[in-house]
Amino acid sequence: MTPTPYNGEDRRVKRTQKLVLEALVELTVQKGFSGVTVSDITNRAAINRATFYRHYQDKFDLLAQYPHTVYGLLDIPARKRSQKSARNHTEELMPGLIAIYEHIRENAKFYKVMLGRNGDPQFTDQIRQYIQMRIQRSLPPGLLKSEGFLDFYLNYRSSATIGTVLWWLEHEMPYTPEEMVALTCQFEAAILHVLRNQNLAGTASDG
Repeated sequence: MTPTPYNGEDRRVKRTQKLVLEALVELTVQKGFSGVTVSDITNRAAINRATFYRHYQDKFDLLAQYPHTVYGLLDIPARKRSQKSARNHTEELMPGLIAIYEHIRENAKFYKVMLGRNGDPQFTDQIRQYIQMRIQRSLPPGLLKSEGFLDFYLNYRSSATIGTVLWWLEHEMPYTPEEMVALTCQFEAAILHVLRNQNLAGTASDG
């Protein structure tokens, strides 16, 4: 009989990762990411270097893993649909989008640094790639028939989202997460309406 695995180690690992991520956020706000060292992180998290290197190769590996904690907020179950309307499309995205804006608000100083001029381009690119994946996965079936147009659309939408979030942060978050999502969904619905009615998706050249 196989013994039941003891999950105490898993809890310790998650606690360590949480402490390390919190240290990364706090230190990045204070010093900028380029000024943060592994020693800074381990001292702030109250762990030894061996423990850090058991989970991460270096501070860049740690930063690369950070977005995954955010991605889970957006991974809400998708509704089953055959022909989804633009309105249903935006309504489906709203709970996940609100969660991500709330997360950003709670860590506003960190994101303002990391997505701004003094941030890390690779981190911003990771966020952009994930946004593209989420948008592509949630588009109404058959809407974007041209691969060239799809690539253009995904880059446009993800860059616009990054820019919108950064504007929100730089202006001290004048709108609530719910209001930001409502505005975003209105724009998204309008764009999808134009694409559907004018059939732009099928007329763009693939290159």
